[in-house]
Amino acid sequence: MHRNHPASFSRMAAPLSKEEYERRSVFCTAMKTMEKSEFVEIARILKKHNVAVSENRSGLFFDLATISQEIFDEIIKFKDFVNKNTRELEKRDKLLAQSKGSATKN
Repeated sequence: MHRNHPASFSRMAAPLSKEEYERRSVFCTAMKTMEKSEFVEIARILKKHNVAVSENRSGLFFDLATISQEIFDEIIKFKDFVNKNTRELEKRDKLLAQSKGSATKN
């Protein structure tokens, strides 16, 4: 699992509203717990839009403050998709476990 701080976040890099700065800051913090597969997809999104990305053994590095709103929104849309699928899989696993438990009782 990838646990390194993957994105730089410099307030001086781009003129963001206070709300947008906070939104990106929260996302930057959330990136610390993402899986490697999620970083691979984020890198693909960034490279598709020709965003400068540096990769090494420590992780993926890019300046979150300088990417366009459109690109950031695309990354958020991907992360929302992952979160939704994770919740659905957890729900499914719970239902399967419950049905197996009731099947063994009968």
